[in-house]
Amino acid sequence: MKIIHLSDLHISKDFRRNNLKRFKYCLNHICQTSFDHLAITGDLTDNAQHHDFTIIRQTLKHFGLLDSSKVSIVIGNHDIFGGVQTALDVLEFPKKCKTTDYDEKVSSFISHFEELFTDCSFSSPNKFFPYYKNLGEVGLIGLNSVAHFSKIGNPIASTGKVYHEQITDFKLLTKDITHTQPIIALIHHHFYKKTIEATSPQNNVWNKFESYNLRLRNKKKLIKVLSEAGIKLVLHGHSHEMTQYSRKGIHFLNAGGAIDNNSNIIRYFEIDINNLEYNVTEEKLSIKNKLTAQKILSC
Repeated sequence: MKIIHLSDLHISKDFRRNNLKRFKYCLNHICQTSFDHLAITGDLTDNAQHHDFTIIRQTLKHFGLLDSSKVSIVIGNHDIFGGVQTALDVLEFPKKCKTTDYDEKVSSFISHFEELFTDCSFSSPNKFFPYYKNLGEVGLIGLNSVAHFSKIGNPIASTGKVYHEQITDFKLLTKDITHTQPIIALIHHHFYKKTIEATSPQNNVWNKFESYNLRLRNKKKLIKVLSEAGIKLVLHGHSHEMTQYSRKGIHFLNAGGAIDNNSNIIRYFEIDINNLEYNVTEEKLSIKNKLTAQKILSC
């Protein structure tokens, strides 16, 4: 079984039009190869706008990927709170985050991609995270790591935290399944100290401020919970770089630099799962010519 891992698409009709072209270019490529499942770990949009979610939905449908058996996603902070695009946004963004209805945004995210959750098991009908999806050879656990806005703890809505209630539900979901198949966890935030500046805003001061706040607050506790559940592989994004690392016997893949980067390269992780083991390869697509809609074909 082969799983493709992407993250941080940051699709925006108004500010990041090239990201959509890069995303389509990538989908066109992988659809012409042999793969079984695509995992996208958050920040599908840059500003949590309805029209951007609709564009992504239509794109997945165009490639025949609006299907729970083919694609799994988790939510990122930009999918709830959006981001900063202009100098004026720096001053207004905290106010916007404060007035954002967190639960409504999560529900909206699910409703935009409801076809991708039809095969999922939830701890209760009113909870969307965590979820479990059985792919046969492997199971997927999707977690929501986006922390609520707080003037002190999360002033720019980029900090991550998996709350106690979700951890409890995670333990219930994994209690009976981790002994029968390998489980891969999908989450947005990274588990290491970030080493590069954020790439989304252009303001250098904002970059440094955001870099400090791009963290997962209870990561040590979460790593322990993942380890106790027998999870050996975690896919995530958030920090815009492509990297692999290990913590407490768990291997982590960060595909945050897959689409939204400053190079002419699109990257993704390719995970081959055989006999309850996995091999990871980082694939690169060079964009030699300007991307045009005519070059982007359906699979």
